[in-house]
Amino acid sequence: MTMKYIVLSLSIILLYSCSKQEPINDIKKLVFNEDVNPNIFNTLTYKFIPLETNDSCLFSEIREIKIVDNKIYIIDDKRSKLLVFDISGKFITQIGNLGNGPGEYVAPSNFNIDKEKQIITIADVGLSKLLYYDLNNYQYINSLKAFYFSNCSWLSDGNIAWAKENCYDSGKRDPHYVKITDSNLNTINLLYPTDFKPEYLMVAGSFFYTFNQNSFLNLPFIPTIYKITPQKITPVYELDFGKQKFASMEWLKREAEKNYYGTISKTEYISAQTIKETDDYICVVYYAQGLNAYIGFYNKKNGESFKLKGSDFARYTNLHGLSQVKGTYDNYFVFMIQSSILTTYNSYPSELKPVVEKIKEDDNPIICLLKFK
Repeated sequence: MTMKYIVLSLSIILLYSCSKQEPINDIKKLVFNEDVNPNIFNTLTYKFIPLETNDSCLFSEIREIKIVDNKIYIIDDKRSKLLVFDISGKFITQIGNLGNGPGEYVAPSNFNIDKEKQIITIADVGLSKLLYYDLNNYQYINSLKAFYFSNCSWLSDGNIAWAKENCYDSGKRDPHYVKITDSNLNTINLLYPTDFKPEYLMVAGSFFYTFNQNSFLNLPFIPTIYKITPQKITPVYELDFGKQKFASMEWLKREAEKNYYGTISKTEYISAQTIKETDDYICVVYYAQGLNAYIGFYNKKNGESFKLKGSDFARYTNLHGLSQVKGTYDNYFVFMIQSSILTTYNSYPSELKPVVEKIKEDDNPIICLLKFK
């Protein structure tokens, strides 16, 4: 299956709401400053988890990661599998297998862990289905046929939010970016009406992220972040990167609807972004001026912020080979560091030294947990 979007990864060696959308009222503007105080990097704290490498768990790129009850669950983006490690990085097992049969998937994009029901659900974008496994022994239970989607997010009430780049409609030529279903995939609602249906979209991460059991919509071509409920989406944040701008909806519809990736990647506009949130900070990785990667942090408590090129972030922190932000855990942001890149540098944080002394160039990536004190 060929996806009509381009998935980007940040290697740190690294809409406006259309007229149909509800008005923005209590939205908080997140302004990311261009001036960086180097002392801020002295407040960074790290944890590093080297992941075991063997033939059963070899992978190269994280699509999605969750750390739950001292277990690390990782979707390998390139080899299409869901791997489980313990919190020290020791490999436990692979959940499901690649294929078309029962308990098998082609392209897992998201997963959900239901601790109450003790079930882990994998969303397979390749075969458009949900697969259910026992969280205790990881054995396959059953599957449920879905519809075409790009990403999905499980809401706190058990319903599911779905998104795809060229929208859902009710049969009345009324495209919407988001569909809400119940757990049996019966449609409850369509949200975010639009008349812009991009193809060949650039994606820096998932269309959704979760914080404090709430789900948020993070479309790659607009600066507005929305909170999702089954009944509505509510704008909560607007991203502001100063001189670096998002394209207007008028420009997107005129220039980029037929080939978003091919068009916007040749401009100065911001082309894609991904956002993660903790109790204290918001982290955004975005692309502008072509495929140049940037990273920004916003302090939710005092409004202090900064943004800079990925390469400059690596220079300040000595975190070479850091990937785009993949998730959050215990108020840390979760990143990935490629072992092959890390072994080529002589400078790195002191906490990373014991890891570097043991890794090999072809080892699995290292999990980096990062937060500001």
